[in-house]
Order: sequence, then C-alpha cells, then structure tokens
Amino acid sequence: MNDLPAPLPSAGDSPRRRPYSSALGLACLDGSALIVSWFLVVSLFGRVWGGEFLLLLPTLVIGQLGLGYLLSLYRNRYQLGSDRELRNQGVVAAILFTGTAVMGAVPEYREDIPWLLLALLFAQGLMVFVRQLVRVLQQLRLVPVAGEPVIIVGAGDLGASLVSQMMADPLSPYRPVAIIDDDPTKARQLIHGVPVRGTTSSVAEVVAASHAAGVIVGIADAPAQVFASLVQRLEPETTWVRAVPSPLDMLSSDIGLSDIRDLDVTDLIGRPAIEPESDQISRLVEGRTVLVTGAGGSIGSELCRIISRHDPSRLIMLDRDESELHALCMSLEGRALMDSPDLVLADIRDPQALDHAFAKHKPDIVIHAAALKHLPMLESYPAEGWKTNVHGSLNVLRAARKHGVGRFVNISTDKAANPSSELGRSKFVAERLTAHYAAATGLPYVSVRFGNVLGSRGSVLISFADQIRRGGPLTVTHPDVTRFFMAIPEACLLVLRAAALGGSGQTQVLDMGKPVRIVDLAKRVMALTGRSCPIVYTGLRAGEKLHEELFSPDEIDRTSDNGVSWTVEVSPLDPAEVPTPGATLENIRDCYLEVVDGADAALAAAEGLAELPAVEATGVSQTAGKLDLAGTSWS
Repeated sequence: MNDLPAPLPSAGDSPRRRPYSSALGLACLDGSALIVSWFLVVSLFGRVWGGEFLLLLPTLVIGQLGLGYLLSLYRNRYQLGSDRELRNQGVVAAILFTGTAVMGAVPEYREDIPWLLLALLFAQGLMVFVRQLVRVLQQLRLVPVAGEPVIIVGAGDLGASLVSQMMADPLSPYRPVAIIDDDPTKARQLIHGVPVRGTTSSVAEVVAASHAAGVIVGIADAPAQVFASLVQRLEPETTWVRAVPSPLDMLSSDIGLSDIRDLDVTDLIGRPAIEPESDQISRLVEGRTVLVTGAGGSIGSELCRIISRHDPSRLIMLDRDESELHALCMSLEGRALMDSPDLVLADIRDPQALDHAFAKHKPDIVIHAAALKHLPMLESYPAEGWKTNVHGSLNVLRAARKHGVGRFVNISTDKAANPSSELGRSKFVAERLTAHYAAATGLPYVSVRFGNVLGSRGSVLISFADQIRRGGPLTVTHPDVTRFFMAIPEACLLVLRAAALGGSGQTQVLDMGKPVRIVDLAKRVMALTGRSCPIVYTGLRAGEKLHEELFSPDEIDRTSDNGVSWTVEVSPLDPAEVPTPGATLENIRDCYLEVVDGADAALAAAEGLAELPAVEATGVSQTAGKLDLAGTSWS
C-alpha cells in the first residue's frame, strides 16, 4: 500500500518566525542602539550625568519605539533595509532631534542636550548599519549560484527589476553578471550589485569578458532594431538572445522570471509589425457575409480568426482539406463537431461546387487565399499551378460575379512582380484576371501582393526550427539571397486593410520594410534557440531569384496614400485568352509568354534565352526583367 502524503503543518507548526517576533526583535535592537550610543558618548567624552539622565534616556527610548510603531517600523510592513523603511526611520530621527532640541529650553537640561543629540546621532547611524548588515547577509544567502550567467540589456526600471528578482532567488535559472545600457549617465553604476559595463555596441566584448551564456533584453517595448543589432553582433553558436514582454502585454502586472521569452518573428525580421486601424476592418466586415477560400491554410485561418473578431453576419470557411477545417474550428470555437453550415468542403478547381456554395451562402465579400505556393514544387509540376492558381482563381472570380459579390480580394505574392517562376507567373495571371472582373463589374475587386510569411506552413522559419531540432545543418540557397518577410497576423491585417481601401482593379503592394538576408535569419534563429548548427549553401533552385522584387519594370506609376502599401495598375486579362485547365504544357507556356511579358517581349526573350547570363554557382538563368522559362520542367 502506498504511503499517504504527510499532512500539511498547522499554523503553529511553521518553522518560520512569526512576523511579530521579528518586529519585536527589531524594536529591541533600536532601543539597545540608543542605550549603547548613550554610554558610548559617556565613555568617549567623560561626561558625568546627573539625575536628568534617568528621565531623558527612557524618554528617548519610548519616543523611538512609539514613533517607530506609528510609522510601521515595527509592524513588519517594510522590507528590512529598504529605502521606504530608511525614509520612515529618518522621519522618526527628525522628530526626536527636534523634540530633544526643544527640551534645551529647560534650564536644568540645557547642559546635557548637546551630548544627548550626539548620542541620538550615533544611535541612528547604528540602527541603519544593523539593518543594512542584516539585509546584506540575507541577500548573500539568496544569490543564485547555479543559474546561467546572463547580461541584462537596459538599466532602467524593468532591467533593474529583473536583476533584483534574479539576485533574490537562489533557484533562479539566470545569474546576472553584467548590465549594458546606451545611456552614458549610467556607465559604471552598480544596480543591485551588478555593474553596468558597456553599451549595446560593445555587447560582444562584455559577453566575452563575463563568459555570459545569453543576453536578456530588459527594455519595455524595445524596438525590433535592438534585437536585430544584438543578434548581428553576437555569435549565435554560443550566445542566445531573449526578451521580456512589456508591462502592457502582461496586463500591467509585474514582470517575473518566468515571463522571459524567446524572440518572436517581429524581432527576427528586424522591424516592428505594422498595426493598421481595426476600425477600417470593422467597417469592412461588420454585418456582412464573408467567404474565405483556403480557410484552413496559414493565411486563410488567421484571416478567419481576425474577421470573426469584427462581428461579421456570417463567416463562410471554404477549403478542400477537411483536417484543416477541423483544426480551424477548434481554434475558433474550442470544439470541432464539423456540423456547422459555415464550413464548406470544396475545391476551387471544381466550378460546380463553387457555384453551389456561392448560391447557397450569398457572400458579400470574398477573400481568395487558396493557392499552391511552393515554388520548387510548381517548377516540377507547372500544370498543377495552372489548374489551381490560374483556373481555380478564375472559377472563384466567375462565381463571385455571377452571385453578386460586392468586394473581392485576391491574395497574391511578390513573386508575381517581374516573375521568373511558375508560381510567380501563375499568380500574376490571377492578378490580371482579377483586374478584368473589376473592370467588368465596376466593383472593388483588388489583389494584394506581399512577400514571405514567417511562421506559415513550409516557411523558412519552420524549416530552420525543424533542422535545428534535428541537430542541423541549416540549408540556405545562397550566402547573399534576400527575401521580404511579414508576420502572419501583420500580413492578414494589412490584407483586410487593403481590401477596405483598395480601388477597383488595383493591386495593393504591401510595404514589408527592407529585405532580410536568409543567412542572417538563420543566425538569429540559432541565437533564439541557443543552439549551434552548421550552415550549408545549396545553390539557387530553378525559378528562384537572388533578390525578390515588389514591382515589375513597367509598374512605374505607383502611389502610396496610406504609408503601408503602394497601389499599382495591372492590365486586365480577358479569360477568353486563357487556355483550358487541361491545356498542354506547350499551350500553357505560350500563354505565359503572351500574358506575362507581352508577345513582342516574350519573343525577344525566347530568341535571346541562350545568351542570358547565369548566376554563378547556381546555373539558374536571370532575365533582368524578361520572362525566363529555362528552369521549368515543361516536358
């Protein structure tokens, strides 16, 4: 039979000292300090006290204890040796000094008062010394010895609070060994015994000198540039970087050691996420029926979560993957009975299924997120991209026009700008088809173009995390390759904002900041996880660019009225000019040559294809703005 756990001790069994016993002990110490100081003055200065001694000394002791009690010095309210306790101790001393000086007006006490004041001064110094000594001894017992040595960035209130908590917890997983701060007035300060030893620009030297295992950013709402700068200066193989959430993120509660987090995706891309106005999204979807295609995907599911928070009349979620719809229901409702009429299991390749769904639900707004998006896969299977990204989009557009959809949003990609891949070409054709239906209906049918989404399925961040989990290596195509990145919530919010503001037929190109080197991102992920892995360069794959573009060469007439996106005009494409879904690969290629670059430019590109320069060590042709079909598997 298993032993039963021991019962919890009662209040009387607690080994800890009762609060009143420690407060009584402190009162006895203060009273003793006054008596010791009195006799210290007598012994040092050879004073002989008269009968007034028997009255004055007890009066001082009673005054100290009485005033101390009234000001909570002996009621266990303040931490021993804290600044608040010291402040109240000073108030008591000031009152006693004043009262003693006033007693000098009495003739029989006048000669003794100066020596009494001196004794009182000694006593106050002794009281403060004893308190600080006890506090130092207590802190020495609490200093962590087994935690990882860390450097705190920020000597402000939040950083000081972190240091204080770490130094007061013997089981703390972190042991602060240094602080860095860019404020020159804080140089060489000691904060809870930890020195300020430099600035963020010297973080590598401070890490090396202190043998720190990692860096913790203790700055409330620190900009993403701080994290990017730290990671750039540190060796990710040996030093990790972590952060704490802001007090607002913690609902104004105190920051604790358990709240230290790894960097998030906005830290990795080196810029803060753009936060559009939610009122615009509310005005777009509130009270309306919204249909999202590809609702189970990374972008589609986040769109559904955002839309559901802005009170739509109905949210219709369409996807061909029942497992993804199941997961989406769980995230939205906490249950997944799969019996909701708002779930639609359909393939955008099936025009009859789409027509039935649109006729049944009559959406006011359609957000078209369904697509095939993996560039290398579509290079190997171009016909699949043609069927889904081109004809699937065309099916959704036809159903939207037939059933009176008032607003349509086609989610595109930056690879549609000056496309060099099957993915980019197919999405650019979808942009042009959207522009055609915008012109045909006169309604706000728009496309939204943006870059890579960190955290989505198949994204480089997920790949790196999985490779690190396996022990490496991390694979990067080229040392200089760059990409534009956005966080999933940021991309979805801006898609909805563009949907609310975009004019008919326009393509909205989101401002994604500066492109990020993939190798830098790999190093930041390693710094985030605190694990080191080798980096292997595999070479650019067919259809890939060294640097992505946001605009095609002819998209020079672009404007930005909101600061978060540009507006470009894409020429409409008549669906009659698009071959059927079952077209041969040759017909698909000819359509791309005609549609993407235009007939004359395409002919020139085809004739000069063999003469185009290749990217060194990759074998992938670059067309400098012309269509390149050399890497696609068309046979």
